[in-house]
Amino acid sequence: MQTAVYPRNIVGLGIFALVCWAMIIDVIDDIEVHNNYRSDGTVYAVYSFARKLGQAGASGLTGLLLSITGYTAETAFDTGVVNGIYNVATLIPAIGMVLLSLSLIFFYPLSKKKVEDNIEVLRKRRNG
Repeated sequence: MQTAVYPRNIVGLGIFALVCWAMIIDVIDDIEVHNNYRSDGTVYAVYSFARKLGQAGASGLTGLLLSITGYTAETAFDTGVVNGIYNVATLIPAIGMVLLSLSLIFFYPLSKKKVEDNIEVLRKRRNG
């Protein structure tokens, strides 16, 4: 039996990860504008910690769902089990991506205008 790789969940979460990664520099600039010091390391560390907590939670949820559904080594290659695992591995990341996207929409404090203003403030500070 040949198993196929389904990259849909990886692609969806990968796009979200790239968007978050792109926002980090805007957060660093915003902190510098407000506090007058640059704290790159702290922002990267908090982002990395939050990402690792999320991955740990997702892994724990996966194990919990497998145990709730009665997954055992004997059922590993049963078609119903494989399809169920695929559905869970696709559905859970999709729900997570929607929730994370909504959190960015409603709770991320930086707009495009605010980022542009921060860049201008920092440019003036550095150029005198």
